[in-house]
Amino acid sequence: MDDTFFWAGTLLAGTLEQRIEAAVAGSFKYLSLFPTDYLRARERGLSDADIIALHASAGVRLITLDPFTRWLPRWEPPPGIPGDRLEWIGFDEDEFFAVVDALRLETITVNEAFGTRYDIDELTEAFAAVCDRAARSGVRVHLEFTPFSGIPDLATAWEVVRAADRDNGGLVFDTWHYFRGTRDDRLLEEIPGERIFALQISDAAAEPQGSLLNDTLRHRRLPGEGTFDLAGVLTIVARKHGLAPWGVEVLSEDLWRLSPEEVGRRSGETLCRVLPS
Repeated sequence: MDDTFFWAGTLLAGTLEQRIEAAVAGSFKYLSLFPTDYLRARERGLSDADIIALHASAGVRLITLDPFTRWLPRWEPPPGIPGDRLEWIGFDEDEFFAVVDALRLETITVNEAFGTRYDIDELTEAFAAVCDRAARSGVRVHLEFTPFSGIPDLATAWEVVRAADRDNGGLVFDTWHYFRGTRDDRLLEEIPGERIFALQISDAAAEPQGSLLNDTLRHRRLPGEGTFDLAGVLTIVARKHGLAPWGVEVLSEDLWRLSPEEVGRRSGETLCRVLPS
């Protein structure tokens, strides 16, 4: 478990220092952050150099900014969207890439936030454009599918990535989105490991709690503590070459009641138990 990734949502409201504590406790090497984390850190008086040094001194690499949603045309928040969620996803291109460049990050996640429907040509053109913008910063772009969005499944996301045909464009493979959406193991077998840029592993109960959005943001479970067929799917993934680091992304109200050290330790232990030997 030398190259594992602690995704920021696993300690959603945590500070940078608390996430580092969790990552160290779970023996994780890589971390992500949200754009809002950067703003909060700067408001606390941390400089860009301070943020980089915090991670470096702990032996943890901060490499990913997640998510960027305003890469798509017709980006328009629906009425009634909570202000904190809008703040989280509302960064425009210049604001977002300013953080990427300031912290010398290596990858970004892009997704569709509001369930707006697009045709494949629109998605492909927009994804190619954001990949080209990211290439100016030397950054790779991973496209995330979510079952409640305009990119609802692996098949759609892979069609976009393949059609855009950018060397720095690939996929996020998130087990929650895969199992709560359309499972397609045959397609998963076919996708080259080199095009899966990010792996996010979590589990869940047999049925969602409330809406899919509510379930994904509050009620995921640690790997192996739910009902997903992680063994079957991760065996497929593990056979691939050139994979991204194995990662944990568990947004869970139950988990957030624990200390950062305990969140990190349990995340690392459960991830280790479900990974194919």
